[in-house]
Amino acid sequence: MPRRFRPSPTLLLVAAVLAGVVVILILRNYTAGGPPSVTTPTKTWHYAPNTGGRVGPAASDGFTLFDIAGSTRTPERVNAVVDRLPRGAKALVWVGNLGNAPAGSACPPPGFTMPQFRAQVDATAGNSKVFGYYLSDEPHPSICPTVASEIAARADYIHSHTNQVAFIVALDSSNLCGDHPGCEYRALAPSHTHVDLIGLDPYPCHLDAGGAPAPCELGVIAAKVDTAIRSGIPRRAIVPTFQTFGQEGRTDGKAPYYRLPTAGELTAMLHAWSLVVPAPAMDYSYTFGVQCTPSSCPAPQALENQPALARVMQRHNDQR
Repeated sequence: MPRRFRPSPTLLLVAAVLAGVVVILILRNYTAGGPPSVTTPTKTWHYAPNTGGRVGPAASDGFTLFDIAGSTRTPERVNAVVDRLPRGAKALVWVGNLGNAPAGSACPPPGFTMPQFRAQVDATAGNSKVFGYYLSDEPHPSICPTVASEIAARADYIHSHTNQVAFIVALDSSNLCGDHPGCEYRALAPSHTHVDLIGLDPYPCHLDAGGAPAPCELGVIAAKVDTAIRSGIPRRAIVPTFQTFGQEGRTDGKAPYYRLPTAGELTAMLHAWSLVVPAPAMDYSYTFGVQCTPSSCPAPQALENQPALARVMQRHNDQR
C-alpha cells in the first residue's frame, strides 16, 4: 500500500505561523488607507471640474471626484472645503498650472511657487478625502523646456510625503507636434514626470470651416491612446477625458470650434473610450460647470446646462 504523508507537529506549527503572517500583511495593506491603485483599480473615480463649489448636482449625476482649489495663502483652510464633500467623494486639489503657454508666447511662472506647493501638500497630506493633486493642464514642453522636471519635482514631493496621486493632462496637438505625433506624450510620460495619472483629451466633435456641425471623429480616441502608449504612457495611467462641452454661444469674441455632442454621440464616445481604456482609475468629464467670462469663454455649454448629456453621464457613472 502507498504510504500516506503525515506532517509532523513541528511542520504544522510552522505552517500555521506563516499563514498568520500572510493574513496580518493582507489586513495591514487593506487598512493602510493607501492611494487608489493605478494598476488594478477596484473602482473608477469620476471627475467633475468647474462646479464652483456646487457639488450637489454633480454628485447626483454620479460624480465622485471634485476639483478643489488649493490656496497659496491659507493652505490649511482647504481641508474644511474638502471635508464638506459628500460621503464617499474625494478631492483633486488644483495647485496652479505649470508650463501652459500658447505657441509664440513666453513660458508663464507657475501658479504655485515650490514653497507654496509644498505648504499645500503638507496641509492636506493627512486628509483621507484628498485623492491627489492636479499639477498641470496641457503643459507644452517645446515652449517650456523645464516643465517635465518641474512636474517631476512636485510629483516626487507628493510621493514622499503622502499616499495621494499626481495628475496632469497632456494635449499632444498637431499644432505643436506637427508631423511627429507623440512629442508631448513622450516628454510628459511618467518616466520623465513621475506622475501617476495622465489625462488624454482628444475632443472629437467640432464645427467645420463653414461653422456647420461636422461628424464626430471618434477614431481619434483610439489613435491618441495608441500614440500615448507607444510614447511611454502605460494604459493603466491613462485618464479618459470626455467631451461634455460645446463652444456654441461664446461671448469672448472668438469663433467657436468645438461643438456640443448629442446624447447619442456622447454615448458612442464613451463606448469608444471603453474599448481602449476599459478600466481606468479615473475618468474626466470636461466640463461639468460652464467656463465663460467676457474675456475667456471656452465652454459656454456644459453638463450643468445640458440635462440630456448629464443623464448619459449619470448612467455611465452609475455603472462603473
